Amino acid sequence: MRKLYILSLFSFFIKVFSACDSAEGIREDSIITVSPFAEAKPLNILDIVSEQKFVLLSTQEDALFKRVDKLIAKNDLFYLFDHLSDSGVLIFDQEGKFIRKVGEVGEGPQQIKGISDFQITDKGEIQILDKIGKSIVIYSAEGNWKEKIAIPINSGGFAQFGEKWFLAINFDNQNESLVQNHVLGVFESNMELDSLYFRYAEGATNSNVYYHAGVLGTVGESLIYHRPPNDTMSIFSKEGRLKNRLVIDFGEKQLPTEVVNDFQAIDRYKAQEASFQYLQSPTLLAGNRLFGLTSSTKNEIWNFMYSLDSEELYTDKINLSQLHFKDMIIPSAFRSDNVVISLIEPSSFGIDSKPESYPQEVRNHLENEGYVLLLHYLKP
Repeated sequence: MRKLYILSLFSFFIKVFSACDSAEGIREDSIITVSPFAEAKPLNILDIVSEQKFVLLSTQEDALFKRVDKLIAKNDLFYLFDHLSDSGVLIFDQEGKFIRKVGEVGEGPQQIKGISDFQITDKGEIQILDKIGKSIVIYSAEGNWKEKIAIPINSGGFAQFGEKWFLAINFDNQNESLVQNHVLGVFESNMELDSLYFRYAEGATNSNVYYHAGVLGTVGESLIYHRPPNDTMSIFSKEGRLKNRLVIDFGEKQLPTEVVNDFQAIDRYKAQEASFQYLQSPTLLAGNRLFGLTSSTKNEIWNFMYSLDSEELYTDKINLSQLHFKDMIIPSAFRSDNVVISLIEPSSFGIDSKPESYPQEVRNHLENEGYVLLLHYLKP
């Protein structure tokens, strides 16, 4: 996967595409839903959240990590990994108690060279993408090695959906006989190519600096592919076919294409008077809604929610001088009982304007370098 940084709000600050041919000749620009940001309705977390709960992740020695690159909530467990460590995928129970780690890093026959992405199946199997080893390694729910599946391309993110494998394709070191600047590939269960979608811009040498090849997530009968800072989110079916593409239209504040193709170029725009907007975090598919964060070159931040049913966009501009994590959603994971999970990092908690509103045990945990999950129970 791109080193999928599911970090706290302010870690994001330090952190495309064009149309191409796709399956069955579908024009990728023919099924686009455009939602103007300026016409969005106001988003109030109290209108969509019925309850909030905290989970304190264990700080015992075996469970320590430096950052969270991805968080998954599934099968009554929490799974995460930190690409800066060699600890593999860490598993916690519903109360935050550490259970085990899966995936040993090394050069051995049943070791992985590094984790770029991971997914969890309905049966609890752990699938780990080893980008360096160009393979997907499968472990049982108990953490036992099962098999290694070779992949034909240099991939930075993946998801198994139905009978298909979806692979986000890194720009560099590609199998040119199979892909030419393509961004997303759909493959059969045996890794035979089914179809290719989208293209990188020509000469996009730094295209993998920001979230690398893109983020893939599944909920119900849909898969979403998104690659910040691109303003377009693509939704696929289990058959590997493109169903819809949602574009958040920032109008005159649209981030210049130069930056979309090379996020390192954003510094020159931050020095300008204009405020350009972009999607700064991977969009989270949560049932029939999408959640995400948008930012600007002037360090402004908005929460957004998009309803797939009503096709309505909702936004809330965050007052950074009065920032309070309980009043916003940092979309890190979705749980099947209609819960969106925010990750609160200890390094960010110091800027919360209302620390006294948290239970004392939560405050103590964060002040002692512990990570906290904030569970938002969504209203129907």
